[in-house]
Amino acid sequence: MQESENGKDYKWYEMSFFTRWNSAKTSRVLCIGASLQMSATLETMVKESPPPTFESQDPLAMLKPLFDEIIKLCDENTWAVTKKVRAVELNRKKRCEFDTLRNLARHTGHIIEVEQVAIETMEQLLSLQESNFKCLNKLTKTYTVQAMEYLAFQLQAMKSLRWRAQSTHDRLEEEINLAYNMLASSDNAVMKSITLLTMIFLPATFISALFSTTFFSFEENGWQFSPMFWIYWVVVIPLTITVVLGWWWWIGGSYEVVRDRWLHARDPKGPL
Repeated sequence: MQESENGKDYKWYEMSFFTRWNSAKTSRVLCIGASLQMSATLETMVKESPPPTFESQDPLAMLKPLFDEIIKLCDENTWAVTKKVRAVELNRKKRCEFDTLRNLARHTGHIIEVEQVAIETMEQLLSLQESNFKCLNKLTKTYTVQAMEYLAFQLQAMKSLRWRAQSTHDRLEEEINLAYNMLASSDNAVMKSITLLTMIFLPATFISALFSTTFFSFEENGWQFSPMFWIYWVVVIPLTITVVLGWWWWIGGSYEVVRDRWLHARDPKGPL
């Protein structure tokens, strides 16, 4: 993954590699989709690798500089994403765009996938290398041991990068969950503010509506109210009870359900 100028801040290279070797000391590696910089670096590394660093009788000798460059690129990309995730963690108070977080999560997922495939490939090659060295008698014992140790070192380096990428991905998922919780908490605060304003004006509205009914009259000779005012309570009290029972039935009709919903409303994150 590299920076791009096509309107995006990244560019992915879909690279494939094929190698061919025969007993006539001929070894070839075909690089497909590699960047020009990587191709030039590989060419320079091969030209500047004198024997016995580069042994043409080793079927996997050409893969040594290739894996070095792949590990270098994976290291740069893994830490580049890690630094961006750290920047998100440091600016937690500022609202981050969810698109940015999801793009970072997608990139870390791709990096983990690439590094996992590289690990599995290197594990197979390490097993194949041991079998090849048993059949190749022209290679010295020192060279075979060093070659296997170096490939094992490259494999361990790739595993370390893969765990770093996985850790970064987990941290990013936690930041996304935290952002959702903070957004829900903010919405909850807004709803509480609306509820508070409603409660402030509700008593005055109720009193105003009550005294504006025909049960009350304000004459010049004083304030009078109808003796049939009891009808108001006969209608309001049963209606209120009906509404409360309807609400109770709608939410499940049990104390445990009401309690769980109340606790969830107070703590949207839920139990740890």
